[in-house]
Amino acid sequence: MSSNRRYAPSFEVTTTSTNQLVQARFIPQRYEPNYAYPLLVLFHARGGDEQQMVRSMPAMSWRNYVGLSLRGPEPCMRRDRQEGFGWGPEFARPDRVAPTEVSSVKEQDLVHRRLFENYRDPVDQLEDATYAAIRETRRNLHVHSERIFLVGCGEGAAVAYRLGLTYPERFAGVVAINGWLPGGFRPLGRLKECRSLRILVVHGEWNARVSIQAARRDVAALRAGGLRVAFQSYPCAHKITSPMLSDVDTWLINHCTSEE
Repeated sequence: MSSNRRYAPSFEVTTTSTNQLVQARFIPQRYEPNYAYPLLVLFHARGGDEQQMVRSMPAMSWRNYVGLSLRGPEPCMRRDRQEGFGWGPEFARPDRVAPTEVSSVKEQDLVHRRLFENYRDPVDQLEDATYAAIRETRRNLHVHSERIFLVGCGEGAAVAYRLGLTYPERFAGVVAINGWLPGGFRPLGRLKECRSLRILVVHGEWNARVSIQAARRDVAALRAGGLRVAFQSYPCAHKITSPMLSDVDTWLINHCTSEE
């Protein structure tokens, strides 16, 4: 890595091929190529894009992290106009998902499609694209392999939960901002491994989209399984606020510097 990275712009936009996710990167100020930075993998809220989360990075820190912000694969339509992107029905708000929406394909049909039609599940594709983006970032920037955190807002928090709880050995922690646990999978299916995953939940007390009570229920369910979940609420609605990001920064630094 060239030392010119020290003076590169803080924001770097990357377009990818059609089978990958569009991404934007945040490069720390005065980037030091010999230092292994924590990596924050960022997932935006529904209707946002890769810029939504990466632009929040300076409110946490200009220097402490590399940021990798990904764009959801599905366009969001409102009144026949596209307004940003989303992550798919598998991650939709629980009150907006019909019981048959995520599992509309019969199991035997799904097996047949996977065996004979080269079918790939959308969640599998999202996982593969996320890991490809992480690998690409690690090739270009010096990232600490054991300090990769998933940070999501709203629908993006559901993505962070899904990836982190499915593959807890691959990530240092999950930060869920104004989000929810997604349906369609067992969040504690790998209970023993998940107990080593650190989780921070920050939520607006006046959030009308996802109530504070719903967030508390998610936290209680995870804690009941023995997971270490920190929770903090704020006097705000569903927007990301500076106090939230400041507390996220403190939580991340504490876990990056702890000897546990």
